Parts: sequence; C-alpha cells; structure tokens
Amino acid sequence: MKCFFSCFLIVILSYSGIFSQNLKTSSTKIMSTINLRDHLDSWKATVQSMQMTSPGGNSYNDFLIAQKQEIVLKYPRIKAFNHLGKSQNTPSIIIENGFEGNLYNNKVPNDNTLAISNDGILIAGINSSYIIYDVENDTLLLSRTLNSLTSTFTNLRFVKKYDPKFIYDHQEDRFIVVFLVGNKPANSHVCVAFSSTKNPMDDWNVYMLTGDALNTGHWTDYPAISITEDDLFITGNLLLDGVSWQLGFNQSIIWQIDKENGYSGLDSLNFNLWSDIKDDSINIRNIHPVKGARELQDKEQYLLSNRNFSLESDSLYLIKIENSQKSNNSELSIQRISLDDHYFLSPNGQQYSGKELATNDSRVLGAIIDEDWIQFVQHSMDTNYGTAGIYHGIIYNYEQNPFVESKMISDSIIDFGYPNIASTAINPNEKECVIGFNYTSIYDTNGVSCMYMNNEEKYSSYTKLHKGDRAIDRLSGNIDRWGDYSGIQRKYDDPCRTWISGMFGKIGSNGSWISSVSTSDTCREPIPYLFLEPKFTDGVLFPNPSKNFVNYDFTIEGNLDLKISIYSIEGKLVSVLYNDLVNSGPNRLSFSILNLKAGSYLLLIENNENRLFTKKLIKN
Repeated sequence: MKCFFSCFLIVILSYSGIFSQNLKTSSTKIMSTINLRDHLDSWKATVQSMQMTSPGGNSYNDFLIAQKQEIVLKYPRIKAFNHLGKSQNTPSIIIENGFEGNLYNNKVPNDNTLAISNDGILIAGINSSYIIYDVENDTLLLSRTLNSLTSTFTNLRFVKKYDPKFIYDHQEDRFIVVFLVGNKPANSHVCVAFSSTKNPMDDWNVYMLTGDALNTGHWTDYPAISITEDDLFITGNLLLDGVSWQLGFNQSIIWQIDKENGYSGLDSLNFNLWSDIKDDSINIRNIHPVKGARELQDKEQYLLSNRNFSLESDSLYLIKIENSQKSNNSELSIQRISLDDHYFLSPNGQQYSGKELATNDSRVLGAIIDEDWIQFVQHSMDTNYGTAGIYHGIIYNYEQNPFVESKMISDSIIDFGYPNIASTAINPNEKECVIGFNYTSIYDTNGVSCMYMNNEEKYSSYTKLHKGDRAIDRLSGNIDRWGDYSGIQRKYDDPCRTWISGMFGKIGSNGSWISSVSTSDTCREPIPYLFLEPKFTDGVLFPNPSKNFVNYDFTIEGNLDLKISIYSIEGKLVSVLYNDLVNSGPNRLSFSILNLKAGSYLLLIENNENRLFTKKLIKN
C-alpha cells in the first residue's frame, strides 16, 4: 500500500458572482430547564429503517449512486500493493486511551460527536443516544437517549430525535448540545441545550427552534455548529418533505444565537437568521461553520461550502459573519475561491464482504481557524487510485485575497471516510493538527483511524485506533451507511491530547469507538512571550500527565506576591511550592512531582488570597 500526498497551489479569487443573503432578527420562547438524571428512558425505543437513505432523502441517494457510478467508470480503481513505509522524519502519534462509547445503538449511521471539558468530563453521542463519562476516573456517569433533553416538551415526546452535535465552550467552561427533532414541516425543530454549569449532571437550559424556520413548509436537516466568544452558530438545510432533492432542497440557513442567553437560562434566545445565501441565483448548500483552532474567534465567524454533489469542481465558498448578534450590527459577506486543482465526488468505500459503504457527497466536514489560515477537510476521490480519500485544504490570507494550498490524503487500497480536524498547536498559527476519520478495505475490516500533520506539514502514517469486528451490514441492498460525521476535539487545557470518535462494525450492530491520542511534536515548551496580551494569562501546564518534572507558563501584569500551592483533588493542602515576589511579564514555574503519589491534584496560584490560576495536575 502506498500513502499518497499530492501537493498543489492555488488560486485566484473570482469576483464574477453576485452574492446575496437575507437577515431576520428574532427570538424563541420555547424553553425548559431539565436535569438529565430525572429522565430514565428505560425503554430506549428507536425505529430504524433497514433501507439505505441519505441526507436529503432517498431520491438524493439515487442521484448520488448514479453520479458515483459515472465517476468510478471514469477513474477506475488501480490495485497497487506497495507497502506503506515510514521515513526517518515521519512524525508519530501515540494512542493513549480507547473504549467503546455507546453500547446501546439500534440505529445507522453512527453520527459520532463528542465534547470534553478541562475537567475530563466527556459527552459523546451517536444518533439518538449519548453518554457522559469521567475520563479521569474511568467512570460512566450517565447513559441516556436524546429524549432526556426533551422530556418536558410533551408534544414532541414520541417524535424522532437525531443528528446530535456537541461542543465544549472552554471560555465559559460549559457544554452545548444541538440535535434535530422531527423530519416533517409540522414537527421539525432544532433542540438547543446549554449546560447551566460546567457539570453536565446539573440542570440544562433547553430551547426549541422551529425547523420550518422561514414558514415555507420545509424541515431542517443536517445541522453543524460552532461558537465564538459571544455567539452560537447553527447551520442546516431546509428540505421539502417527500420531494426529490433537486426540487425539494430549498436553501441552507444560519442561526446566529447570543449564547449568554442560553447559559443564563433566559426565557428566550435572541438570534439572527441568515437565509437566501446565494451565488448569483444558486443557493449555497451544506454550509459548515469554522471553529477556533486554539481560541474562540472574537467578532468574526467564518463558514465554508463548496459544490459538494458535483462530479468534479473547483469552487470553494468562504462566508464571513461580522459582529455579534447582540451588537445589532451583524453583516454577512461571501467570497468564491477558484481552485487550480479540483476535488471530486468520492467513491463508496469497499469491504471484504462486497458490500459498499456510502461516502455521500463531498461537503466540508470539519474546519479550524487561526490568525493566518483556515484548515478544512472533506471527501474527494484520489483519481490516481480511484479510492476514497481526504481533501485537506489550507486557506491563507482569508480576510482579503484568499488562496488555497491543498493535499490529497489517500491510500492505494484503503478507503478513508468522514474526516474531521482539530488543532494540536500551542502557539499562534502553528499548523499542526490531527485528522480523524473512518477507514475500510477489501483486505481488512473497517474502523477508526487518524493522521497527524506537524508544523513542517509532514504527515504521519495513518494510525488505526480500533479495528472493526466484521463488515458493516445493517441495511438491505448493496450499500450500507458509514456515518454522516465523526467527532474530534483538542483538550484545551492540554493540547498535547486530542479526542476522537468514529464508527466500526460489530457482530449484529455498529459500534462507536472513542480514543485519545498524543502527538510527538506537541508536548514541547510553548513560547512564553506570546502570552502577553491579557492582564492575567492562564498558560499551559506541561507535560500533563507526568511522572517527574512539570512546567507551568503564566503571565502577570505588574509585580505580585504570589503563593503557589499543590492541593489534593479533595481540597487538602499537600505543599506550598513558592511564596514570594514574582516579576511582571511571562514566567515559568518548574517543579518535581516524584514524591507525589499517582493521582489527580490541583495547582493553585494566589495573590493575597485571591485565586488567579487553577490547573489540574495528573501524576502517572
């Protein structure tokens, strides 16, 4: 097998299109406060159609099958048997944890999503079920279906819940959960739930957005989410029930929601609703929001789309929403970037059983942003081999005259599917990242894997995180579902670690696998002088976990008398490390933990009994 990365540059922005959109400002008053422990859902009843469907309906699936048959004939598979090699300078990735995430699942595909807090509390979902897991103490705290979040909405009690998306707000130390309710105009809703505290076992503030958002007789499909410092963004597609996708697709819309309303549990959510987002007369479809790579974006949210159901295309749409919802001054603008090297509709993945796994279309599935670039991933055929690969693009100069450098991540035999991306960088604009994805092959089974790109843009070999027990075979026909998306998130207080969730085949069902990985290049010293802007900058504790020495970088403005102590996780003082003057600017604390017993501790920095910084420390 040969892992292939073909590099190509770039592009000139095309101004030939006439872009347009509409904005409506509104609020929702459908709100409830729910505690997840109060809803047992002992039946966990679900209904799964055993026929292949795709986002957009069966007719959309038929259209994709015809498209894929056409491109497979044009670029047939080339069976190369070159063995995957590892050069001396190839970066590596280390698998640290791995466990099956949601044991109860009667649905396909596995729409994997996860979010993990700085305290190590993980929420992972697939389809209509989720778990809450304490990874530090290896403890399952809760296992529920999405019905637990809608239990007080009695009119929606027996309506299907699906397509979950979870996100952790490390700035506010809270969780947000978004999922769909119903798939007809009359009952379509988007459920938006905000944790009231950093502990997801406490109350949640739950709101219902109307799925027929424009009151045009459509329902909302396929949500995607991101957050900025002020807002939550949700994208979705408006579809007409029971009509082919060519006629039934109405448009893609964007909700821009003041997230503070949700955290505070106000009676209503204030939001902007962006609609009629067009290039000339063509509605831009399947819009995907871009997440902050290391930190939340301040006053701008970028979003991406492309011509995702075309056999071949050179178009990428870059959408920008400026200013927060509460500013009453939000603006949306669109740029079309023309790519010199094209992306292609991806073929279905192959299995040893002869049954194929659907890759759907080539929409953007994950994206991150830093000060100088945006990185994104999506499906694409590698026309050199005819296999399903990953198109990894980096957009530079995105504010004015964007251009793209891109690489095709692929293999001569193995098919890659449903990628997502997370940054592992410590310092601004470091490009290093982990790309998580599913894999399958006629010579292997299937499973969850990932790849690491370092700051020199060198890729690791693809790493198998978990291998499936058997071929995926849940639906009738020759094509089965492989997932609509995978979950990935950096550990914000410990960027050396990335958490990934994906799909694998089990005997009689499908599985969801969750892993954490660490990278060879990330666990290094950050650059202290980059942490100078805020009055008190909470830096990085590294390495963490550790067996011997630990470093902690932080910045203060002004000379301060600081007391630095270690406490047990129960709050008992273990030792005072330092109690004296610390100079203004960046500082590094280094200390040995050889004498500590294995376990979790708290590092506390105080000034005159005022707590400045608290970090969780783990001794291996």
